[in-house]
Amino acid sequence: MKEFVRTTRRSADSLGAALKDLDGRGCDVRVALTHFSPVADTLAGEPLEIYPFLGSYLLAEAIDTAGADLAVHGHAHLGSEHGMTAGGVRVRNVAQPVIRRAFNVYQLPTG
Repeated sequence: MKEFVRTTRRSADSLGAALKDLDGRGCDVRVALTHFSPVADTLAGEPLEIYPFLGSYLLAEAIDTAGADLAVHGHAHLGSEHGMTAGGVRVRNVAQPVIRRAFNVYQLPTG
């Protein structure tokens, strides 16, 4: 279990570093792409006992700290599409069984 937590922490740290690395690069939009969910909102519909294996709040903390306009993840096939981090970043679960199509288009404000 301790290794599981360490792996999650390393993933969140890597995500935060990658997002911070975008500073000064002139990016109009930042999208955090993860396999696991950063918020419980998009896990709604999954069995509660497997939530720890579907995502982590540590990812949301990294997203909120480093900054992103949108967070996109899959993995939670019985979850729901829409969520939001505590810092107000929109989160979308794009697992095909959730969105029921091959892809979705999300429009973000620029500038």
